[in-house]
Amino acid sequence: MTVRRAFEGFLRELSADLAGHGFTPGAGGQVFRRFSDEGDALVVEVQISDHSTTSEKVFYLNVALVLAPTWAWDRQRTGRPATALPRHVDGIWRRRLGSSGLSGDDQWRVADDNTAGEVSAQIRRHLDEIMPHLLPLLDRAVVLERPPGILGPGAWLLRAWLLAEQGPTEVLRHLLFVERPPATHNSVPTRTVWAYANRQTRATEQADAARAHDG
Repeated sequence: MTVRRAFEGFLRELSADLAGHGFTPGAGGQVFRRFSDEGDALVVEVQISDHSTTSEKVFYLNVALVLAPTWAWDRQRTGRPATALPRHVDGIWRRRLGSSGLSGDDQWRVADDNTAGEVSAQIRRHLDEIMPHLLPLLDRAVVLERPPGILGPGAWLLRAWLLAEQGPTEVLRHLLFVERPPATHNSVPTRTVWAYANRQTRATEQADAARAHDG
């Protein structure tokens, strides 16, 4: 009972801290999301570890960026409804908050009210430090034109998915097949983005044809 009460207290503190950064808790109080106007989302999720015991709750704090186009593609591919909300696992960019921010020991442990308070204080400090780097990821102009270093070498893929919403444009073609090494041109990520871009064109054409018919 002590562990459960302490962990629930920690979750309330985490929810309050994340609310200050614009995040909203989901059902169950262990997944928190902040959406952009375009539907992209930052997700912070508490993942309980199998190492938890009756005397100690062990968990991870996952952080992810979910882009609206990748989430739409994944929902269609897996048959999930349009009302489904993204989780950490759905992120195109994923990390864990550890003892040194987005690095270091990534297991957190709560055994009682004291450890819950200590963990809350540590996580609050790390969140305050990384939020100035995380929140700009919801600004598409930033991701497309000045990809933050926090994205690492995979920034090109985020740019590609955002560009793919406009269809198979020359800008997207150049990114995928000129800027990227030839060995990646037939890779699964490249083929998937290109297929999505072409699907966007077909969807636009069908919508235009429907409007013309109705008119």
